[in-house]
Amino acid sequence: MRILLALRHSGYTRHFGSTIELLSERGHEVVLVVGKHWRQDESIQGAVAKLGLDVPGLRMRDGVETHRRVERDLASALRNYLAYLWFLEPGLARAKKPRERSSGNVPPSLRTASAAAAENALSLRFLESKVAELERALPLADSYRQLVVEENPDAVVVSPLLERGVPQIGYLRAARELGIPTGLCVASWDNLTNKGPLFGPIDLVTVWNDSQKREAVELHRVPPERVAVTGAPLYDKWFGLSPARSREAFCRHVGLPSDAPYLLYVCSSGFIAPNEEAWILRWVRHVRGSAELADVPILVRPHPQKELSTESAPVRRLAAIPGVVIHPRGGQQAVTEGALADYFDSMYHSAAVIGVNTSAMIDAAFTGRGIYTLLARRFQPTQEGMLHFGHLLQAGGGLVHATRSADDHVEALARAVRGDDSEEAATRAQRFLADFIRPQGLDQPSTPRLADALESLASRPRRPPHPHPDPPREWLDSLAADLEPLFHIRKGRSIASSKAVVRRDGRRPKAKPPSRSA
Repeated sequence: MRILLALRHSGYTRHFGSTIELLSERGHEVVLVVGKHWRQDESIQGAVAKLGLDVPGLRMRDGVETHRRVERDLASALRNYLAYLWFLEPGLARAKKPRERSSGNVPPSLRTASAAAAENALSLRFLESKVAELERALPLADSYRQLVVEENPDAVVVSPLLERGVPQIGYLRAARELGIPTGLCVASWDNLTNKGPLFGPIDLVTVWNDSQKREAVELHRVPPERVAVTGAPLYDKWFGLSPARSREAFCRHVGLPSDAPYLLYVCSSGFIAPNEEAWILRWVRHVRGSAELADVPILVRPHPQKELSTESAPVRRLAAIPGVVIHPRGGQQAVTEGALADYFDSMYHSAAVIGVNTSAMIDAAFTGRGIYTLLARRFQPTQEGMLHFGHLLQAGGGLVHATRSADDHVEALARAVRGDDSEEAATRAQRFLADFIRPQGLDQPSTPRLADALESLASRPRRPPHPHPDPPREWLDSLAADLEPLFHIRKGRSIASSKAVVRRDGRRPKAKPPSRSA
């Protein structure tokens, strides 16, 4: 069988590399379509190249979705508006930060006009249904259709799908026109709650666990029989990991003293924790203010996508504190074996792992170390205001030790440094992994379960082709006239050719100055 797997960018190969390899071993052909390449990260480039060399049944090609940032086509603008409306639903009332982010993609006048509808659930659903009907009626770009026709796969699967403007939806709609089964592989723990709604229908949605299945069914209205719980293939290689270096060797490598326990602070993304370096500086000073922790060594690990630059005054002051080390200074994707070993060792050899809200907390569960967070007022929108943060507090009885009092937080860290809570921390981690990462059993890898689900999808008989109806040109012209003032569409662009565009801030793009002849 041939499976077309469309990934938004090359970084997602780390989520599905093991599944691609297994499908190839089973005799299937995988066509990997990559929308964007992370050219700035050589480790990801190398991992993708190695995958292409090592897997005989794999063929790779570039995607056809747009890379436009400042302005997008009308279909993307409508999907952004639907994402904003989705975040107004009662079940997402706590998701304040994602709602604010989604609002930046909608013109202010449209947000104001939508506020009245949001006061009534039925009115909101009616508005959503009408906008969705309009979005589905727009023509599909020929480039998506042509790619799917050329490859003629038995199934079309995408990930993560849930991104601004939903550029990958074209692959699914082209497949549906041709009667080809469609699937979405949910890539990460936060995808179903902080991005936007699913644009379907989709024949199969694969998720890690029962919590994500509830999110797919209750928040995205996916029929439960279309959701498969597979566990998290991303973490199969983490089970059974052991440290690559001794504690003494690792501490020597990063510049920490080896004769004392150290605390590891794992940074979050810029969206979750803006200006986090200033927060870390305050946190270090508060921790060091404790008599018991006055000299505790501290290792700060930057988020992979956010360098802690020494041009920042808080970072300079942080690096100047004795016993505080920032490593690796520029951040690092744990893609290569060496990078993964360095990352794992940093957590394994620590006395405790501390952060705001980050995937590194899940990663740390594999070391059995205690994981701690302070529920700070400044991060309330991206801790308790983010639905996925609840997984850290609830799955398996709760992974993270969370406190509201800074003094209680420091006391918990002191117990961790003394080793008083090591047994409880290991128990918490095992329960979390069994509930959230491998619900099928800690000794049962997830990769075969995802491969099974994709095989089953690809083996389904094709439906009769269902071509997308071409709207009458008169209707499109009328629609353009109606939506130009509403969405600030640049005049003269054709909606029929999917060239109508809208800026993120709702303003019309500035016209380019005429070129000068030589």
